[in-house]
Amino acid sequence: MTGPDAGAEADTGPVRIPRGPRRGRVVLGVVVVAVVALVLVPDRLGLDGVLPVVAFVLVRAPATIVVVVLVLLALAVRARWWPTVVPVLLIAAVSVVTLLPRLLPDGPGPDPGPDLVVMTLNVDRGSADVTALATLLHLRRPDVVVLPEAGEPFRARLAPLVADLGYRSWSSTPATRADAEGTSILAGPSLGAVRADVVADVRFPWLQISGGALGRTRPVGVHTASPVPTLIGAWPAELASLQRWCGPGAGPTAVVGDLNATADIAAYRRGTAGCTDAGDAAGKGLPATWPTATPRWLGAQLDHVLVGGGVGVDGFDVVEVPGTDHRGVLVTVHTVD
Repeated sequence: MTGPDAGAEADTGPVRIPRGPRRGRVVLGVVVVAVVALVLVPDRLGLDGVLPVVAFVLVRAPATIVVVVLVLLALAVRARWWPTVVPVLLIAAVSVVTLLPRLLPDGPGPDPGPDLVVMTLNVDRGSADVTALATLLHLRRPDVVVLPEAGEPFRARLAPLVADLGYRSWSSTPATRADAEGTSILAGPSLGAVRADVVADVRFPWLQISGGALGRTRPVGVHTASPVPTLIGAWPAELASLQRWCGPGAGPTAVVGDLNATADIAAYRRGTAGCTDAGDAAGKGLPATWPTATPRWLGAQLDHVLVGGGVGVDGFDVVEVPGTDHRGVLVTVHTVD
């Protein structure tokens, strides 16, 4: 057939209109960015005190590494995914900037007074190998030892094994209470006539020692509530109470123990404002002290020595004892006379 109608017939057919990004791809990209933000920077979103999000922020460092590696691989495989990759990398950059100061040593702190070697180890409900712990104390000879989850039963087992070192020791709880509820402190003979006082207005009673060669410095042995469903309400309040030792006018102090938090938690940053974290000052603020079942690069540094009021830091080490899910921290600080 010829003529105008034939030409019109030949032109009929599907007209292809350029299509925009698929809606599903856009939604997926938004979800990926939101999940990465939730994992890496929940404190910036005000969600770091919410379960189960708090578990993510406690492992921010390894999570950041994993995210960066995955998005770079994704970009190499599909360059067109860049609209999702770019915001994810920006979020990761925020996380890296937050973590970096903990890897850069500040140098020796002020040296106003005598050296004081301080150690803390959560003994996991009294299950740490008491003989191995005694051996470590004989080897390192710390002046102050703080043992969270060591009530009177654990203290009574440890004391005879270190009697030759001249330690005096106290527990924050009586023998009738479980080890998990208490904290014990050992004070070396070089400190002289120190006294111990119980801090009772917390979930697991703490201990503060003072006097003797400590001068005006007041070390306090701490074990805060943990961010688990039954204690999530008490957890930020106990972190906030650390301002008694770190806040303005608190005086020379060393906050020592298991704080069940890292500097990635906003409540921790507020409660410890005014104190210096010994791990961060030494450029070792990321090696994990919990759990011991994973390598030191995978986990959280929950165990801390914080100093304030002019107390300096010079030396930081992570130590291990069998039988507990925590590693310990050993730090040299300079007291204030």
